[in-house]
Amino acid sequence: MAGGTFKLSQPKVRPGVYANLKNGRQPTASGSARGTASIPLIGYDWGPRGKWIIISADSPDGHVAELGRSVYDETNSSMIMLQLLLLNAATVYVYIPDGGAAAKKTITVGSGSLTVTAKYKGTLGNTVKIVSVANPVDGFDVSVVINGSEVELFEGIKTMDELKGVSEYVDFSGTGEMAAFASATLEGGTDTVDGSGNSGISDFLDKSEKVRFNCMCFPSTESSLQTALLTKIKYIRESIGWKCQAVAPNFAADYEGIINLVNSFVYGDRSLTTAEACAWLAGATAGADYVTSLTYAQVTNATSVVGEMNNEASIAAIEAGQTFFSVDDEGNVILEYDINSKVHIDSETPQDIKKNRPLRVYDSFENDCLITFRPGKFDNDEDGWAVVEGLGRSMLQNYSDDGALTNVVLDEDFLVDTGRSVGDSMYLNIGLQAVDSAEKFYISIVAR
Repeated sequence: MAGGTFKLSQPKVRPGVYANLKNGRQPTASGSARGTASIPLIGYDWGPRGKWIIISADSPDGHVAELGRSVYDETNSSMIMLQLLLLNAATVYVYIPDGGAAAKKTITVGSGSLTVTAKYKGTLGNTVKIVSVANPVDGFDVSVVINGSEVELFEGIKTMDELKGVSEYVDFSGTGEMAAFASATLEGGTDTVDGSGNSGISDFLDKSEKVRFNCMCFPSTESSLQTALLTKIKYIRESIGWKCQAVAPNFAADYEGIINLVNSFVYGDRSLTTAEACAWLAGATAGADYVTSLTYAQVTNATSVVGEMNNEASIAAIEAGQTFFSVDDEGNVILEYDINSKVHIDSETPQDIKKNRPLRVYDSFENDCLITFRPGKFDNDEDGWAVVEGLGRSMLQNYSDDGALTNVVLDEDFLVDTGRSVGDSMYLNIGLQAVDSAEKFYISIVAR
């Protein structure tokens, strides 16, 4: 469905929901659940290319065959990022950009041959071994081994045709009688074609338009890709109308939709790169509701900060719209300040938009409007206006009851502009004052 911002001088062509957010109260349901994150696994060594793998926090290891390993593999950077995302996100959309080649091996079996091709492209396929041994009762037992661990065993195989379509990891091709053979290792698997996979990232960003994610982890420091990310997040927020954010390493985007993370932490025994640490912040941002601030949020299982800042550096970083990790008085690794990369704010923009808690209020309300006020659902007359205003005021009341909005005046803060609402265009004026968290305390003490 179309959405985004609008200009009165430029009427929209597509049916949709168009909303402008301006500073100050304007004169005078359904809800969008948070908790959805997304990530591209850049240069990953296995898995289906160019499609989404949807991982739930309820069953993190539900896609072992597609990922080629457990999410809890502590040796793989991509799996560590998924672990960090799933600490706070309920659902993670994983995308493996296209590129590379699948490993393959043709094995002599008796008087025939068996061709084995890895199910997916990538260098993990070069660790796949196929073994066939005689079954004590009848036929042969065929094992699929990846990275030294047996992942599949097919027992009592008599012909090569019986192996077709049975494996989640490899494709078998061949005819004739089965026989025993020594371990055979697949070869020729590669991860990317051009060494960068930039076209695959472009495809990931394009396909992200269809996913209603709350926050994306974008673990790339390449400037051209970060520029493409900014363009896409702006497009999704302002043209499609779905409000979301992305976390990127060392990216001074000066835009509320981009969170600029500039340091990292030690996770277990591993010192994470800033790009890897983006996964924790993306998952936490996706999972945070509109009454929660992540300022001073503790990072589970983190033991120290990589690139810790002193007081002067911390002040300079905050003024530059940078987000970073610190250590609190108890030795816990925490997120210093829940802000985004927005630095320059004009008079038409809410002054609190660079703080992520108020931004989540504005974003969540606009997403709720996108879901609730769907084209063709309401009549554009007095009866329809009454229904729309009733739904809108109910949304305002819910936000107020939750502690997300303050100074709500229901009869004034959600109004249909009846003078301009004609034909197929309905105009709404909505006033929001978001509640922020108390994150700076100024205490005056007088000795008496």
